[in-house]
Amino acid sequence: GRAQVGASAACQERQPLLGAMAAAGIPKRWAWTFLAEGIKFRAGRLYETFWNSQSNVKYTVLFLYPGALFWVRWRAETQYKYNVFIADKAAEPDVSQNLVSGWKNGSSFYFPAMATVKDLKDSVYGADKIPKAVRAGCYGRMMEDGDNLALAVRTFCKRDPKIVLWEEETEI
Repeated sequence: GRAQVGASAACQERQPLLGAMAAAGIPKRWAWTFLAEGIKFRAGRLYETFWNSQSNVKYTVLFLYPGALFWVRWRAETQYKYNVFIADKAAEPDVSQNLVSGWKNGSSFYFPAMATVKDLKDSVYGADKIPKAVRAGCYGRMMEDGDNLALAVRTFCKRDPKIVLWEEETEI
C-alpha cells in the first residue's frame, strides 16, 4: 500500500506542471488578432507620415480643413440663406466703386432668424443708400420693411428663399 501512496503523492506533485503545460496549448494569437495588429501598424504609419511631412501640409490638415468644415456647419445651423434677384436695372445697387465685379442676380445673403426685410435691403444697398421706392417680395406678394424675413419667406414664398427686389413706380 505504501507504494501506492507514494505514487499518488508523486502524481499530486506533477499536477501543477500538467496545468502549466495545458495552458501552453492555448494559442497566443487569436483568429482576429491580425485586425488589431493591422490597425496599430496603420495608425503608427499615419503618425510617422504626418510627423515627417512638410509643415504647410500639417497645418492645412490640422487647422484649415476642420476650420472650414466647422464654419460651414455653424453658418448652416445659425443662419438662413436667401437668393436675391433684382428685376429692374434702375433698382440695382451702385457698384461703381467695385473694382472686380458688379451686381449678380441670385446672389446669396445669410441672415439670422430675427432679421427683417429692412436688414436685407441694408445688406444689398448699404445702410444709407436704399432707394425709397424699392420693394421686396416673391410670388407676386410684397413684404413690408418691418416684416420678419424668415416668416415672410415661409408665408409668402412657399418656403422658396428667392426674393425679388424691384422699384415701385411712385408719383412725385
